[in-house]
Amino acid sequence: MLATVPAPAGFGVAELQLDIDDAEHERRRAAGLGVATGHGFGGLDVLMALPHGLPVPLEALTDHQRAYVSRGPAGICTVTGNQVVRHVTRPCRVRLATVRAASASQLALDAAEKFTALCARRVITTRAPSVYFPEKLLEFGSCGIGVCLQHPDEELETLVEPRPWRVKRHSPEAWWFAETAYGQFLTQPSPPAPTLSPAL
Repeated sequence: MLATVPAPAGFGVAELQLDIDDAEHERRRAAGLGVATGHGFGGLDVLMALPHGLPVPLEALTDHQRAYVSRGPAGICTVTGNQVVRHVTRPCRVRLATVRAASASQLALDAAEKFTALCARRVITTRAPSVYFPEKLLEFGSCGIGVCLQHPDEELETLVEPRPWRVKRHSPEAWWFAETAYGQFLTQPSPPAPTLSPAL
């Protein structure tokens, strides 16, 4: 499922395109679990050290790790006897961050740069770049940031393609960002249920 949400606080004004993990989303709903960021990066660091869905002996964990898994909310992990199993996985992937600006300015570039380590980036402008300063578009391109021009009829013209995002390493910070973006998704109003026309 694709969803568009505002960026979490601290990342400026941007829209995030999310690829929601439907299976994990439904599992969390059934377990009554929302976001898994209650204990900050440290908790996600513990969870990343545990394989998903496989039992791990508690004696193999540090005191800090054992303390975390023993108090984790329902749906995150299960402690049975002397073993723990992690159930939670990353709820979504952030595909693209889009910053909207009047022009392809340095401010727009700086705003998009905040997402460099997290996802692909794009700036949508409403003013065509000056033909006298093509180097600004080259700067966006060299940073891997796409640029689109939005015409009055809402059509988007791609001036610079965003560089595809490739995960270089999994980190608690990236998981935390995905969780906070997922939290934004959870606060969005659900679309109205379709109405059925009465049978004739």
